[in-house]
Amino acid sequence: MADRATTLTGRFQRVTLGPTTKILGAGTYTIAGATRRTVDASEFGVDVDIFEFQSADGGTISLGTVNYDPTDASQNTLRTAVTDGIKLGHSPLTSGIRFWINSTSYLTVGTSGYILMTKAGDVNADRNGLATTSFEGQVSGAFMYIV
Repeated sequence: MADRATTLTGRFQRVTLGPTTKILGAGTYTIAGATRRTVDASEFGVDVDIFEFQSADGGTISLGTVNYDPTDASQNTLRTAVTDGIKLGHSPLTSGIRFWINSTSYLTVGTSGYILMTKAGDVNADRNGLATTSFEGQVSGAFMYIV
């Protein structure tokens, strides 16, 4: 019996488009979990409100502190997804976005879902540092899950 949780180290984590194409320079990622909405189903005379489940929001994803490279194909794919309204779908063999949590497992959107990239193109520069950028997206149509 284990007496503590498995820890995850950034050493084995990465973000890719498809199985191997790294999004160059990604330094942090965040996956905001799903939220299930509720609806008030109370009626007259009820002292304590009664709620029922409604639809869910699949959450958001963000890549932060990405070393900015205007020539990197993977960064340009994410920028193009925003400007052209391209949905990034679940794709085990090709271009689906993957958030690796260790050397063998990753989070991706479910088979009926997409990630709609909603923000790209910012550039942050420091006189004594590296230029960085970031990306954000909305999970749509399915939850994120571990493969």
